[in-house]
Amino acid sequence: MVFEHSAGGMAYRISASGVEVLLIRDRYGRWTLPKGGIEPGETPVQTALREIEEETGIKGSAESELGATRYWYTNSSGKPVHKVVDYYLVRATSGAIVAALGEIEAAQWVPVDQVRDLEGYSNNKQVIEKALFLLAHAKDRTNPQT
Repeated sequence: MVFEHSAGGMAYRISASGVEVLLIRDRYGRWTLPKGGIEPGETPVQTALREIEEETGIKGSAESELGATRYWYTNSSGKPVHKVVDYYLVRATSGAIVAALGEIEAAQWVPVDQVRDLEGYSNNKQVIEKALFLLAHAKDRTNPQT
């Protein structure tokens, strides 16, 4: 058995039309959250911020832990892999979307009310729901000073 530990995040921003969430379309054609492997000496939150920026060009600041997903898959060598992905809610602070083509197919800002319809992996449901709950119940997401 192989074990993999990754981290990623749900980045969001406030636009004129409301809260938007950053989704990527992965190499399998599914809309999902940016994530990637934790490098030696890196914390999961550092990995999440790095992966969001590398995959999409968006820099951010982690605000909350969203929990972890755990799943099994078979790697290209035919070995079973137990994967854990830690996720964070991330406020976008700067940057413009530049998708890391080859690693992902696309990236885009999605209105928060459309995220449930687009996100393509059922194992992310709990993480998505927690993020949407935090975004909906925050005192004031439009002013980072509060």
